[in-house]
Amino acid sequence: MFQTLDVIDPKAAPRTLNFPYHYRPHPWVVAAARHIRAHLDRTAELQPGRLVAVLVARTENGRIGYFCGCDQFDANDDFFEKSFWQQLPAPRLSHLETGYIDKAENAKSQAELAYLNFKEQARLRKSQRHAQRQSGRYDYQRLVQNSQRDSGELDRLKRRYQEALENVEKAHARFQHEAAEAVAADWKTRLTAIVLRNAWGHKASLYDLLYEHYGQNEELLKAVLRTSLPALIAKAFQENKRPLAMGTFWWGPVPSHDARLPNTFYAFSKERHEVLLRFLLEGLSFEPNRLAADSFKDWPLDIVYEDEDLVAVNKPAGMLSVPGKQPIANVYEKVLARYPQATGPMLLHRLDMATSGLLLFAKNKAAHLALQNDFAQGLVQKCYIALLENPLKAERGQVQLPLCLNPYERPRQMVDFTYGKYALTRYEVIGQTRGKTRVAFYPVTGRTHQLRLHAAHALGLNSPIVGDEFYGKPSDRLYLHAQSITFTHPKTHQTVTIEAPVPF
Repeated sequence: MFQTLDVIDPKAAPRTLNFPYHYRPHPWVVAAARHIRAHLDRTAELQPGRLVAVLVARTENGRIGYFCGCDQFDANDDFFEKSFWQQLPAPRLSHLETGYIDKAENAKSQAELAYLNFKEQARLRKSQRHAQRQSGRYDYQRLVQNSQRDSGELDRLKRRYQEALENVEKAHARFQHEAAEAVAADWKTRLTAIVLRNAWGHKASLYDLLYEHYGQNEELLKAVLRTSLPALIAKAFQENKRPLAMGTFWWGPVPSHDARLPNTFYAFSKERHEVLLRFLLEGLSFEPNRLAADSFKDWPLDIVYEDEDLVAVNKPAGMLSVPGKQPIANVYEKVLARYPQATGPMLLHRLDMATSGLLLFAKNKAAHLALQNDFAQGLVQKCYIALLENPLKAERGQVQLPLCLNPYERPRQMVDFTYGKYALTRYEVIGQTRGKTRVAFYPVTGRTHQLRLHAAHALGLNSPIVGDEFYGKPSDRLYLHAQSITFTHPKTHQTVTIEAPVPF
C-alpha cells in the first residue's frame, strides 16, 4: 500500500538513487521509517523482529509517499507489500508414478531370499560331502559334480541378486531425476507467472531473471524471493511511480544468531538483491559508491618496522588490505611495488577494509613460511584497540562464541552453535573516551568479523564497536585499530613487538 509522506520541501528530492549496498539514508527514508515503526509498535508487539525495506517514490502528479515490506518475513498486514514469494502461485506438483520402485524392491527381496536360502542349503550339502569323504565310503566323481553344481547355481543366484540391487539403484535414480524435473518444471511455471517491468519498460519473468543463478540452490532462491525491495520497486513501476530513495532498518527482537540494533539502517544484501536490482534499476542514476572511490591512490606506505626479512605497514581505515572487486589501491600491491625483488607471496594476514593498523609482510620465502606456520599455530599475538558503544559489566574477561558465514547476507557472519567454528577473544577495559568504552582486544583465533560480532552480540559484550555498519551503527569510521603484533623473528628467533599509534 502506497503511504503518503508529508515533506516540507518537495524540491529536496534526491536527484539520484542511493547505492543500495553502501549508503546513508535520505531524510525522507528516515521519516518513512518513523511511520513504519509506529505502525509496527501498535500492531506487531509480540511478533518476531525483522528487516523492513522502504522505498520512497513520487507519483505522476508529484505526491511523495512510500512502499514498505518485511524482508524474509511473510507479513499478513496490508500495510506491507507482499514479497514475490507471497505472490507466487501455489505449487502444483503432479503425482509421480512409483510402481517401478516397488517392483524393483520386490524383485530384489526375492533374489536375496533365493540366494540366501540356496547358500544355506549348499553349506549343509558341503558338510555332508565332507562327512562322506571322512568316512572313506563315497563316489568321488559324484561329489565333485554335486559341488560344481552347487557352486554354479550359487554364482548364478548371486549375479541375479546383484542385478536386482543395481535395478533398485536405477529405479531410485530414475525417481530422483523425475522428481527433480517435476520440481524444476513447477518452479518454471510459478516463476514465469510473475513478470517484472523495469525503468526502461523492458519486461522479464522471475524465471528468466533468477533460475539460472539460483535454480540449483532452492533455499537461496526462496531467500531471494522473500527479499522485499525488488517487490517494492516492481510495484512502483507497475503504478507509474518514480523511485527516489531506499533503505532497510531493523525493528523488534533480534534473533539469537544475529547482532542488530533497533531502528538502525543497514546495507541491502548483495547476495539476495543484486540480480533483481540490476534488471529493475537498469539505466537509473545512482549516488557514487564510496567504497569504489580510489581514495588511497597516492597514499605513501606508512612503514613502522623494516629489516631484511620483514616489513610492517600501518594501514589507514577505509583502505583495502588486498585487491578487491573494485580496481582501487590496496596495501598489498603497494608493498609489491615497493619491493619488486621480494621472493614468495609476502602476504601473511589481512585486516578488514574499515579497520586500521598493522599489517606484516615477509620479504622472502623462508620468512613467509616460518611466520605463516606461527600464524596457523596461534603463536602470533595481536592487540586491537576499539571504542565500544556501551559500558561493560566486567573490566576484563573473554568471549567464546562460534562463528560462521551468514550464507544469505555475505559478508555478515553469525553465531551458530551447530556449524560455527570455535572463536575466542580476550578483552580488557582500558578507559573511557567521549562517553565510549575503550577496550583492548586480544584475539586467540582469527575468524572473519570475530571482534565485531563478539563485541556486538547479546551473548558477547552486547556493545557494538563504534562505527560498525554491519553489527552496530555507522559513524565517521570503524573505531577498531590493530595496535600491536608480537611474534618470534624467523631469523634471529628473538621476540619482536611492533606497534602502530592509535588514531583515535
